[in-house]
Amino acid sequence: MLKKFNEFDKLIRFLLLIIPFVGWITEMVIRWSVFLEKKSLLSLVMAIIHTFVGWALVLAIIDAILVLLDKNMLLIE
Repeated sequence: MLKKFNEFDKLIRFLLLIIPFVGWITEMVIRWSVFLEKKSLLSLVMAIIHTFVGWALVLAIIDAILVLLDKNMLLIE
């Protein structure tokens, strides 16, 4: 899923992350797919944070800014 997300244009990736509900769903799908692919503890923790913890919106905004700067999302790899 991360490869598909990174194939999008930078502006589309930014919009997918910055729109409130869409950003949460996008972030959650990407985080869980990275966990299922890599099976690391860090990716599990980040997936749980983005799914259940309320401050995931702040992390989604940080990820949107990182996408604008042509970098990977926070702690994705």
